[in-house]
Amino acid sequence: MVEKPQYGWYVKGLIVGFSLFGLLGLGALIIGLLLKGLIGVILILTGVSIIILFLWPGIGMAVLNLMLNNRFYINSKMKALNEVKSPQILDIGCGTGRTAIKIAKDLKNGGHLYGIDIYKKIAISGNALETVQKNAQIEEVDDITTFQYGSATDIPFEDEIFDIVNVSSVLHEVHDDDGQKKALNEIYRVLKPQGYLCISEWNRYSWQTIAYCGIFCFVFKPLKYWLDLLKKHNFKDLKYENSGGFVFFEARK
Repeated sequence: MVEKPQYGWYVKGLIVGFSLFGLLGLGALIIGLLLKGLIGVILILTGVSIIILFLWPGIGMAVLNLMLNNRFYINSKMKALNEVKSPQILDIGCGTGRTAIKIAKDLKNGGHLYGIDIYKKIAISGNALETVQKNAQIEEVDDITTFQYGSATDIPFEDEIFDIVNVSSVLHEVHDDDGQKKALNEIYRVLKPQGYLCISEWNRYSWQTIAYCGIFCFVFKPLKYWLDLLKKHNFKDLKYENSGGFVFFEARK
């Protein structure tokens, strides 16, 4: 039997927790509809509130995970992969390697991919260094990939050594503006002159993001926020592509 890579589900812990708690809201709604009087009204209102706050994003994020392997191929949007020979690539927040390994498999003419992540084994992410290394072995790219501990705000590499830096659905998790500015300063530092920065983030105000995440769409930033932030950090040739609420930005140092 051929061993398959284990990429896991994005925010699996949240999906399970939200869905289970949301089902309680559904139960409260059903009971409220069967009862009369004030108690019934309270149960209906409580049930609807819980469904909106928890069951909706729980189901939405589950659907999103089912679509991840079929739609969002960041490597196919990275024009830099075809323009740079033997590129040195850094993938920030590589997790289990879902995106990083796809990029590595596109390195047909040499190059090397380095991936960093904080690798905390928590229920929400399920990320682990040994998992991404094992996946790279299974996908037969372990000879052109290196994965290690590292943070977006403190990148463990020297100045100007990467041709491409990719950050896929990570920067929104650096919650304060100062942290995001520090992360972009670090990215700028490790990029070679004329190097490429690729960022992928969900657009808060797209209907797709709202459909998947419900009220938790506010975890993400608006498209304009990222455009303004990149311009302030002196990135040039800024381009972006919107794909179902998931926006791919490409810029150069």
